Amino acid sequence: MPMDEVLAEIRRVARDELGLSRAVRDGDDLVADLQLDSVALLTLVVGLEDKFRIALKEEDAAAVRTVRELAALVEERRKRC
Repeated sequence: MPMDEVLAEIRRVARDELGLSRAVRDGDDLVADLQLDSVALLTLVVGLEDKFRIALKEEDAAAVRTVRELAALVEERRKRC
């Protein structure tokens, strides 16, 4: 269930803070499919850091391409806290 919570938060930030009107799917590429630019990606990452009280390194975030990969990274950081 924790991964579902992270995915739900990604969808919430995409909808409420980034104004995405389309459904966000697990396999969506953050840049190619969702068309998030660097500012939008930063907004998403900061929102996840705040919600889950974690810190994501720039290198880690740079290696992430899909919604599911981002959720997995957040979940991994949550387990370390």
